[in-house]
Amino acid sequence: MHSLSNFTFTRVLNEDPILKTLTLLGTVPVTTAATTATTEGEEVAATVVSTTGDQNKEVQPVILLIEKTHFATQSSENDITRRISELLSTGSNDIYHWWNAIILEGKAHDPDLKMTVISPATEAHISKYSRQDRKMITETAEIYHKAILPWIESQPKSRIQWVYNILEGLKEQDNILLRDNDPDTGFIVLPDSKWDKRTLSSLYLLAISMRSDIRSLRDLKPDHLPMLKNVRDKIMTLVPLRFPGVASDEVRMFVHYHPSYYHFHVHVTHVSAQVPGSTVGQSHLLDTIIDNIETIDPDYYRKASIRFALGVNHPVYSLIQGFQSASQ
Repeated sequence: MHSLSNFTFTRVLNEDPILKTLTLLGTVPVTTAATTATTEGEEVAATVVSTTGDQNKEVQPVILLIEKTHFATQSSENDITRRISELLSTGSNDIYHWWNAIILEGKAHDPDLKMTVISPATEAHISKYSRQDRKMITETAEIYHKAILPWIESQPKSRIQWVYNILEGLKEQDNILLRDNDPDTGFIVLPDSKWDKRTLSSLYLLAISMRSDIRSLRDLKPDHLPMLKNVRDKIMTLVPLRFPGVASDEVRMFVHYHPSYYHFHVHVTHVSAQVPGSTVGQSHLLDTIIDNIETIDPDYYRKASIRFALGVNHPVYSLIQGFQSASQ
């Protein structure tokens, strides 16, 4: 999918006025090569029919993740005020004046929007990106091993094929900032798709482990400490060298639980970056993870009850609720 010319709007899935994001669901015509596409291990049947005039055509669902970009660094050559075509006054008081502004069309080096397209999108994608209530819920070790782990193990490998495409050198190789091919302690680092690749205060990188036997925080044990420390130490060296202006004590590394995909990875951000999932209830600092395993209990994450925030559409939420109901 290389343009939006054939995109037909269906509905708004979600919007966030704080993060300045908008998530849209729509459809595009199915190409001959994609009549039965498979994504994340789930078949997307091209059976949705759209009627336009007298013609029926097969279409497939598409999700657009749209985000307003940060302003580029201001200079005489790149002055945002030069792109303001109209000012609309909303009030004034003494020395203070408030306006809404209409901006002229942006340039390639200073785009106004950043977009991610998921095509074709499955029902799981639609559920994930739809507006939903979030709840705090506790996952005990018993719940994890009896209810959650079997579900994780049932997920097809194809669901994270995009991860293996990167690790195996098939995709996104131009984005790789660091590659350590050691099968036990190695990992790759690349920019997260949510970063605009220019604003250092919102720096967001992703470190993906070469190991396929670590699905989440729950799998970590002492044997994995060399890998965890290798990730920490090399990233602390990489970031200040690759991104001058970001000091090592401005680098934050954390792991999500539950993660969005079950292959171990570490999120790397500027300490000031306001990114989804960086708050209490989802993120676990890498240094704290290392310390818990090294000094508190080697089986800390296999034994711990973990409390976290989760959307009610997430399968894990239903699994925990179901286990708790059956145990009563």
